[in-house]
Amino acid sequence: MTLPQPLLWLAAWAFSVQRQMNGDMRRNLAALQDGWSVEAVGLILLAAFLYGVFHAVGPGHGKVVIGSYFATRRARIAQGLTAALIAALVQAATAVAVVGALAGLLALAPREVMAQAAWLEVGSYALIAVVGLNMGWRTLTDRGCGHDHHHHHDGCCHHEHDDQGCGLFAVAAAVGLRPCSGAILVLLFTLGNGMFLVGVAATVAMALGVALTVSVLGLGALGLNRLVERLGGGGVRLRKGLALAGATAITLMGLVLLLGSLAGGAPTLTG
Repeated sequence: MTLPQPLLWLAAWAFSVQRQMNGDMRRNLAALQDGWSVEAVGLILLAAFLYGVFHAVGPGHGKVVIGSYFATRRARIAQGLTAALIAALVQAATAVAVVGALAGLLALAPREVMAQAAWLEVGSYALIAVVGLNMGWRTLTDRGCGHDHHHHHDGCCHHEHDDQGCGLFAVAAAVGLRPCSGAILVLLFTLGNGMFLVGVAATVAMALGVALTVSVLGLGALGLNRLVERLGGGGVRLRKGLALAGATAITLMGLVLLLGSLAGGAPTLTG
């Protein structure tokens, strides 16, 4: 399926800026080898943050999965911002743990680190499918109707709001399990040059940039959900139908990505 021309232009522009930020980050990291400076570290963190912002615009399952949740389920703005942050920080923590354990403790070569990290991507896809199935089951058994505190009278369980939050954060954590290849490469470079803490800081800055973009997209999906509910009358059946559609979409995305990743043999970390 071909994207509309404006979206193709936006993606191309985002990739161009992403490459520029990646180049700036690498140049400033190389400059640190000749001597430390606050300015160089600041530029690295800025480039990493902007890299994360524009990197999240490109292809990736995180924003699609989280967006599907918000487009089909009742949630609060604060939950949307928190979910995006959780997904990004879990992704950053996963990258740091992978490089620290595989390259730092086990002394594996960069190619082996990337190969082993790719299996986490497979695990992420599997968890997304499991979370989607759980969401669907809870919807079908009336344990999660997709509304907030102000609608307890319409038959949904009293603790539904807490269940919604747990489901959303489970989705975010499953998405974040997939480490970013760009972050891993930065961490490998800084580890090899005795600057691992700088790499960790850059990875966190990158995660904050990703969280910003995913938050904007997630809140847009949340606004779409509210509009559909308003136009459709906001009844229980509509909310339940939307919730079930979202759970189905998330499950199918997880399964398709999982099967696609395994179909090609050994997985390869991308994005």
